Amino acid sequence: MAQEIKIEKKSSEVVQPQTEKEARLSIHDKQDLSGASLQGMMLNNLNTVGSILRKTDLSGAMLSHGLFVNANFFRASLYQAGVNNTIFVGGDLVKTSFKEADLSESVLLGVDAENASFEGANLRGAALVRADFEGANFTGANLSGVRLASCDVTNADFTDADLSGARAYHIDWSKTKVPPATLPEPLIELSRWALPVLIGGALSSLSLLIYLIVRKNKSKTAV
Repeated sequence: MAQEIKIEKKSSEVVQPQTEKEARLSIHDKQDLSGASLQGMMLNNLNTVGSILRKTDLSGAMLSHGLFVNANFFRASLYQAGVNNTIFVGGDLVKTSFKEADLSESVLLGVDAENASFEGANLRGAALVRADFEGANFTGANLSGVRLASCDVTNADFTDADLSGARAYHIDWSKTKVPPATLPEPLIELSRWALPVLIGGALSSLSLLIYLIVRKNKSKTAV
């Protein structure tokens, strides 16, 4: 778990975008939006690195088809938010609320989501890889067709979660607080060395993509 640092802002210190355009620019420019309210805003197709959205209210917001690299969503609220087809690479999702959010077909890669809430969330077809879900709440979540690999699910709660058609690799379900009623089938039968090699190759490709996006954004800024 990322070390929790207590940072409280006075209301007068909170950066509060007034329009969706301002919000997009603030997120892209890594302004500290801790405590801001972005409820219901249309923020689709964002490609960002290091965004700061601690305790930000994104309830009902649309963040689909985005890419968030090392973003800080600590204790942010994404209640009923649309976050489908979005990629999270690294970053702080500790105590973040995705309650009843749509995360279908999304990717959570290497994120710290300790004590995060996915209660009633839709994660259909999502990929959860090398993520920390210690103490996370998946009660009533739709995890049908999800792919899980090398995730920490210690003390996680899967009460009434739907994992039909799900596949998993290197998950210790015995450490969960409440395991799924039906455990997922194995993701793939490979030698111990094979999957890390495949994941490493995928990470290299993803790193190249992120580099190209960051370089493109810097070029736009310089113009």
